[in-house]
Amino acid sequence: MLKKSVLALGLTSVLSACGGGSDGNENPTISVSVNAGSDITVNEKTEFTLKPLGSPSGGVFSWQIVSGPAVDGFPQEGAELAVTAPDVKGDSEIELKVSYMAPDGTSASDTLIVKVLSVNLLPSAKITQIAPEDGAAKYADTITLSAADSSDNDENGSIVAYQWKMLEGPATVKAERTDQVTLSFVHPLLAEADTVKWQLTVTDDEGASATSSTQLSLAANDELVLANAGSDQQVQELDTVTLDATKSVTVDGQFSCLWEQVSNGSTVSLADERACETTFMAPLKSGNQATSIDFKVAVTDSAQRTGSDTVNIEILPKPLGKLNDTGTSKCYNNSAEISCGNSDFPGQDAELGRDAVVQFLPKSGEGNQAFDFTKFSAEFEPLTADATDFSCVLDNVTGLIWEVKEVTAGILPNTSERNAQNHYTWYLSEGANVTPGAANSTCPQDTHCGVQALISAVNDASFCGGNNWRLPTYMELANLLDHNSSGEYLLDPDYFPHVPAEALLGHQYYWTTQTSVDGTDGKDDNLVRALVIDMKTGNDVTRNKSQTAYVRLVRRYGEDD
Repeated sequence: MLKKSVLALGLTSVLSACGGGSDGNENPTISVSVNAGSDITVNEKTEFTLKPLGSPSGGVFSWQIVSGPAVDGFPQEGAELAVTAPDVKGDSEIELKVSYMAPDGTSASDTLIVKVLSVNLLPSAKITQIAPEDGAAKYADTITLSAADSSDNDENGSIVAYQWKMLEGPATVKAERTDQVTLSFVHPLLAEADTVKWQLTVTDDEGASATSSTQLSLAANDELVLANAGSDQQVQELDTVTLDATKSVTVDGQFSCLWEQVSNGSTVSLADERACETTFMAPLKSGNQATSIDFKVAVTDSAQRTGSDTVNIEILPKPLGKLNDTGTSKCYNNSAEISCGNSDFPGQDAELGRDAVVQFLPKSGEGNQAFDFTKFSAEFEPLTADATDFSCVLDNVTGLIWEVKEVTAGILPNTSERNAQNHYTWYLSEGANVTPGAANSTCPQDTHCGVQALISAVNDASFCGGNNWRLPTYMELANLLDHNSSGEYLLDPDYFPHVPAEALLGHQYYWTTQTSVDGTDGKDDNLVRALVIDMKTGNDVTRNKSQTAYVRLVRRYGEDD
């Protein structure tokens, strides 16, 4: 492509208008012109020559870059320049401008385009095995290949992408990622020695790619069925236990399972002894010591080769504690009864604790839901559950023995000593007390109608085989409440009959030993209120100790008298 010269023209004389001569210069003078030369196409990092033409001669050429990549040495001056094309990442154009200043000071300029072609050197792909360190691998070893030694042969280039591809090898060879600088895979289980061939492709920052490949030896394994019964477990009785052999390994990944209980102790029933993943319910155990059961799984592959493994299941006592449950057997939403186990209303009372597993709990006696009671005579002889004449009840869960009240008869104070309708002030021989209450008023005792009068009379008689009867604590009494009771109050009527004929202000308040901090007597700062539980509703309130409430005495079985 030819460039036009830029001309600067000056007239130093004027022609005469007509026919005569002139005393001036008749020829106009061209002041200055310059030609940068033709456009140029060169490869990056190669040398080319700039050789402009300027008129009149004897002037100075000055060069500068108008646009495009930087070129070493610019701006600069010279009538003939040797220039090295810059290193570029892609084909580029440089616009150069030459300015020419004639000896008389006038000047002109011209431009040319230098097209610089990118010449990209291919990268080098190199594979190195970095694990195992000694290079030799066997089953279950992690083999790691690295492309870190690959390089871009351009001085200012870099590798920007890696891609691994398995060309040959067992189908059980799997790699998690194939686009990283390293590749890792696990040596598979093989019946015969084999090889695996991996190809690496690296790509540089100009889009050029190169490949390399490597072949590795894979060893055969002595054992071809590797049964895995899972990790040993520690569970609680009545838990659902899962046996899982799905992590067993065979050559082709196909296998079947057969479970067998191999230890002594309680025999359990598996949901499916031929399933590789199956379940059973941990059995109840005798005593408070942990027990265990061993299971063996036999794993068979598609070639009828077998292997086995065992797992130990340790069974711990279920921490149900020495507390009764509430007797609740139904579940509810915001307004109605629903099936238990509803995920929208989880964790309900009927789904938790003893009542939820009552069908698996052994009982010494009988009772609603998980309650477990035994009836006793006044001489503390055990009776059958259908006995109608009994004086006390042993709670087999808590170990507490409860007084059974006598049937309501007579009119206060002409009632029997432990009549159900007798009521007392909270007066004890120890602790903060109040006036005990008049004798033969709300009770038939001749001393006073405080709780201590009843306790003393019952202990003096060694009632039901003991003389350690006392007032129950708040938790002891609350623990008797059966919220599923069908009686007139929240105790099982089969074991706690004889409801008071009259309620105290519409309530069936029973004293506990729990003093309340709700109030004092205003004199000696004695705490004058105690907690009572309403056996009709299960609610607790505080009551002035000088007021009266009903009493159900308790003692602990085996406790010193």
